[in-house]
Amino acid sequence: MSKPMILAVVAAVLFIGLAVVEQVRSSEPFTLIGLILDVMETGLLAGAIILAAKVQIDFRDLRRERRDLLSDLQHARREGDQWRAQARSHVEGLSRAIVAQFRHWELTDAEADVAALMLKGLSHKEIATLRESGEATVRQQAAVVYRKSGLGSRAQLTGYFLEDLLAPVAERSADHRHFDVVSSRTEDGAG
Repeated sequence: MSKPMILAVVAAVLFIGLAVVEQVRSSEPFTLIGLILDVMETGLLAGAIILAAKVQIDFRDLRRERRDLLSDLQHARREGDQWRAQARSHVEGLSRAIVAQFRHWELTDAEADVAALMLKGLSHKEIATLRESGEATVRQQAAVVYRKSGLGSRAQLTGYFLEDLLAPVAERSADHRHFDVVSSRTEDGAG
């Protein structure tokens, strides 16, 4: 029980005690009904005091909780902003590396566009629609990308760029199950 609540209960007991003493010392004749009314009157007053103390305590706790939540929110926003800035830097670096690799493979602008859209997971039909060209043209450009890059498929193209993004299995946290791409089994042997 909190300190203000204890004080309120003590005050209520004292009020009731005073009502009893007042009734006993009063010059009016002692009646049980008079004592009960005095105790009820004092009890209502004490109850109001206890209720006011409880409301004040709850309000203080709510203010503290609100302050803590706002502080946590500000902290989370700062962390989120930092993470987004860092992620943006990594994504921009990855984008530059992909563009540099496309140049190294000597892809034309159209071939590089098709390769980038394939990396994003779009189908040949979706790429054709987006680029306002024929699906056969996109298929031909994709074949040229595979030939110039020395890769045989969309999966190999994607894997070429994702391979270095994923940490080797040995470096990953031991408390998570990880998928071993080579054996198509999880590290614990389940397949």
